[in-house]
Amino acid sequence: LALSLRSSQGGQHNITLPPASQLQEVLINGRVQSIRQEGRKVPLPISPGKQEITLKWRETSTISANYKTPAIDLGVTSANTNIDLHLPQNRWPLLLCGPVIGPAILYWSVVLVILLVAFGLAKSKLTQLKFYQLLLLGIGMSQSNLAGVLLVVGWLIALEVRKKVKTDLDKGTFNLIQLGLGGLTLLALLSLIFAISQGLLGHPDMNIVGNGSSRNLLRWYQDYSMTTLPQAWLLSIPMFWYRL
Repeated sequence: LALSLRSSQGGQHNITLPPASQLQEVLINGRVQSIRQEGRKVPLPISPGKQEITLKWRETSTISANYKTPAIDLGVTSANTNIDLHLPQNRWPLLLCGPVIGPAILYWSVVLVILLVAFGLAKSKLTQLKFYQLLLLGIGMSQSNLAGVLLVVGWLIALEVRKKVKTDLDKGTFNLIQLGLGGLTLLALLSLIFAISQGLLGHPDMNIVGNGSSRNLLRWYQDYSMTTLPQAWLLSIPMFWYRL
């Protein structure tokens, strides 16, 4: 917890840490202070003027499936609160929530589009793949390259259309069609290989954006806070389930 504060008078001020937290270190203006934790409270000596205070503590719990950032009671209202959550490499973020200014997971809107397109293609009979097969194909490939999904689906449609083309084509046109299908098959195969190597064997791209956030760093901001600082919520599961 990094605090930047101004005080008109000196004294002692208590900050309440989350339950089961163990204070590790307190720094005031860059200098380590010998301050002991009293239950959940940490008494801080406040001097008149501006001070930079840093508290470091350890908690017994880890990042679980349903994780909430620590509840910290400053004892006074505050401004310009920033929450940074560094996500381990072995966690797969699914849903999140927090202050209004923060990250958003845009991937679920992509899934909705894939669902609608898969349903439309299945109804149109442009390919012989069923709805759930098209849906799985789209979701699997969209984790690495969304354009590759269109290429593979286009290849499947081209193969189906080729079956319905009249057989009385002249030799030149027939050869051009076969060459085109051959090239399209090669591109579709490369797209599938890329999807497996970059998506299924790598890390899923959930398209997390907003307030400088990324897959490994989630950042929230709130301009005004009550005595208890705002909290952010994250639903994530181990990367093992994505691999599976």
